[in-house]
Amino acid sequence: MSATKISQQLSDLFTYLLIPGLAVLLPASVSHSIVYRTSCWRWFMAAAAEAAYQGARDFVEIEDEAVFKRRWKQVELLDVRDLYMMLFGRAQTVLSEVECDTSVELAKDRVIIGMHWGPSVSILRLLREAGLDPALPYRPPEREILQIRPFYYFFSKMAARYMVKTMGERAVPVGGAGKVLRTMMDQEGSVIVVMDAPPMAGRPTMDSQVLGRNAIFNAGFPGILAEKEKEFVFYAISLQPGDTVKKKLELEGPFSTGEAQEFLQNYADFLSRHLLMDPAQWRIWQAAQQFFR
Repeated sequence: MSATKISQQLSDLFTYLLIPGLAVLLPASVSHSIVYRTSCWRWFMAAAAEAAYQGARDFVEIEDEAVFKRRWKQVELLDVRDLYMMLFGRAQTVLSEVECDTSVELAKDRVIIGMHWGPSVSILRLLREAGLDPALPYRPPEREILQIRPFYYFFSKMAARYMVKTMGERAVPVGGAGKVLRTMMDQEGSVIVVMDAPPMAGRPTMDSQVLGRNAIFNAGFPGILAEKEKEFVFYAISLQPGDTVKKKLELEGPFSTGEAQEFLQNYADFLSRHLLMDPAQWRIWQAAQQFFR
């Protein structure tokens, strides 16, 4: 096994098993300290952090490469740590770390639209605790990952289990999810959609301006939302500045529109503001070349 593969397996072992496993057993302040300190290790998550940095530097200004990588790793680690804690009986600790200036009730019976941003895995539990009956498309892990990255596969299985446990019948596997979500928009409950991933090959697409450049989006959901004229809310959970585990839930809206392109540009503006504000919190910079035309 090459040195690169060994480093990948060690990083995965710490990220997806050892650190979150300790977090379940230790006081929250201690688990946070571990997350912060390990994010400073240069070898730790080195390949993933480098891919994120290389993706970001073409689109946003980064003053300090080391600071960017450390913060990007911290966001990733906190998200995994939070998932473990919610699965193993410490959800209230995680929820107590999320501040919100606007009542979560704003999302009641509306579509809540986010992005691959910040340590945001707690959004489902926040909505569930508020009685808002969330629904979300999710992707079960592919079996092939087990042979390449077993620790990451183990975590992905746990993440899928968390989603199904939290949402029950409102957990929607990808593949025909659009038809299911269309039906759910006519029902009570909040529907969550994450829109900033590059579309799969062969799917209809739409363009909009992100960071002043053309970005490509899946056309299916904007079309459904415009057809339904359903009210929607943008959301983001952001890690707060400094050495902290505090996050802030931002809710913006409600809005409604019958025009898919108008909706998409509003979403693109929301995404752009966050990418400029704190680019290290966007978790899929490695896919930027597929997202931007």
